[in-house]
Amino acid sequence: MKKLLLFSITLITVIVLFNCGDSSKDELGRLGKESTSDFQKRYGIKSGVIEYVISGSQEGTKTLYFDSWGMRQAEYTRSVLSVGGFTKSLNLLNIIDGEFQYMINMDQNSGTKTRNPILKSIEQLKNQKGFNEFGEQILLSMGANKIGTEEFLGKDCDVYEMKNTGTKIWVWEWLTLKSETKSGGININLTATRINESGSVPAEKFKIPEKVVLNEVNLDNIENEMREENK
Repeated sequence: MKKLLLFSITLITVIVLFNCGDSSKDELGRLGKESTSDFQKRYGIKSGVIEYVISGSQEGTKTLYFDSWGMRQAEYTRSVLSVGGFTKSLNLLNIIDGEFQYMINMDQNSGTKTRNPILKSIEQLKNQKGFNEFGEQILLSMGANKIGTEEFLGKDCDVYEMKNTGTKIWVWEWLTLKSETKSGGININLTATRINESGSVPAEKFKIPEKVVLNEVNLDNIENEMREENK
């Protein structure tokens, strides 16, 4: 059950970023040299902190720290997942920094290390005119469609719907401020409660905790195995 839960959590993260694939060191070098180019900005804000509450089938809190226009970020999530009589406490840390992404179970001091899936998307979409087009193309490639606009927390948000996952998201500066997912009897809501756009983010927020054991995973292999199973 523990392995199944960890795989499910990892798979959810993979699905969100999966279209981005793998990267190369040459590509990473270009990012370092041209870090201010618009198409290399995931977000319209250079750095900040967003606090969320999670409700529904999963209840708890999440805090997002990001810097370098979203090319460096860390998500700290503490929650309780309740599905069909099964309950599990989750204490997770997801870090994207440079060439790699780290998905860590803080309670078990274990996690996975994968290539940063964002870099290939940047390479594929670098011909977009700016981060607005880049951000929208990322969402469209995930199967999202824009269905309107709405103000939330004083921010003008674009609202997108992903019917394949039963998800609606409210996006401001390409940061998700709110999301609602209803699929297969599971209902999970993510709602921002506080946005801090000013000041720098402490470097320690992006550090992997000591004693954490990482298992390196090739996402391309997982994708290929899933395709073979679905034939």
